[in-house]
Amino acid sequence: MMKQKKLRPIILAGGSGTRLWPLSTKEKPKQFISLFGEYSLFDLTLQRLNKDSLFKKPIVVSSKQYLEYIHDSTERTGVELELIILEPQAKNTFPAITSAVKMAMLKREDETFFVAPSDHYISKNKEFHDTCKVALEKSKENCLVLLGIRPESPSSEYGYIVSKSIEGEVNKVTKFVEKPDFDQAKNLLNQHNALWNSGMFIFNGPWFLDACQEIKLEDLNQISNILPKDYPRNLEFYLPKDKFSKINSSPFDKTFVEKINKSYVALLNAGWSDLGSWISLSALWSDPNSKMTIFSGIDHSRVNKPWGFFEVLMETEVSKVKFISVLPEQKLSLQKHQYRSETWYVISGKAKVTKGNERFTMLSGDSVIINQNEEHRLENVSEQPLEIIEIQSGTYFGEDDIVRIKDSYGRAELH
Repeated sequence: MMKQKKLRPIILAGGSGTRLWPLSTKEKPKQFISLFGEYSLFDLTLQRLNKDSLFKKPIVVSSKQYLEYIHDSTERTGVELELIILEPQAKNTFPAITSAVKMAMLKREDETFFVAPSDHYISKNKEFHDTCKVALEKSKENCLVLLGIRPESPSSEYGYIVSKSIEGEVNKVTKFVEKPDFDQAKNLLNQHNALWNSGMFIFNGPWFLDACQEIKLEDLNQISNILPKDYPRNLEFYLPKDKFSKINSSPFDKTFVEKINKSYVALLNAGWSDLGSWISLSALWSDPNSKMTIFSGIDHSRVNKPWGFFEVLMETEVSKVKFISVLPEQKLSLQKHQYRSETWYVISGKAKVTKGNERFTMLSGDSVIINQNEEHRLENVSEQPLEIIEIQSGTYFGEDDIVRIKDSYGRAELH
């Protein structure tokens, strides 16, 4: 009986998750934060790939500064790793993926790889495994298989994969669209043949290296020159700092994926979210079916206002995060702040924003930066509550740092 082929996972765990600041920081990025009880997104990724009939032991690519988090995670989950490759600096995803592929192939040449970020959320593991099996089967035809997500709404946060049809389990890719603007995203959605690019890939190792040679990728030779001649004996392998600093910083999508013509996409319907922004994080946090516990241990008591309410979700010395809900047809005062700037992310509803001399509308998924000492106002112009996340950045966050210029509730003279 022929032995069933398995996937060798490559988990990318070096990202710093800056879009979720101040929750996610360079010192402790979002993949290592306990968002679900004691478990982090990295923990959940290890658990999801801990299926012996489908996956081999994972290779993790990360940075030395996150090594302790990685070891903590393997102890907590009981998942055994094949290898931890530690980059001396971030050089984007092509060097990270290619280093892992070439090193794995020192031990076994005919590997098939599954590449995944460590900071995405997937709620339905069985559906995820089923899609990986379909993609593994397709990859035997010497091609790249991407996992695509059916878009829920027009979003400019994701890249798009376009194919002639998205009806089959696996479909030929016709083109890739980098993160589009809102109108482009709307058009893509209306065509009914575009999927969000999840950043997960499946391919056979020897085919990948041949394809790199075919498109004359110099980057591949650069990376080959920094790798060992023999497979590492230790669990951790440190890429050499001097040589690594000289290689190009290059994304896998642009360097490889968009240059080859043998790409397919498998539809993944498994409750995926990249949790890449305050908008996607808030959507999952407010979903009663999700087990997210990130803000549940914090006493963020509701502060009622004439226009609605706010809750403080977290606060540090240099930042404060608020959840703000504005009642229909209500508005906050026209105001400014001396000691802080603010970034607003619209979670749901329709906002009318005054920012200096500008007035404009914002919908779910939109964001805006309000500078220090800049006059601004937030209005709800719909019949539904307006919900936003407000990130304050500065030196002082007291409610008395509000200079009110106009107010609908007779508070203009008050702080």
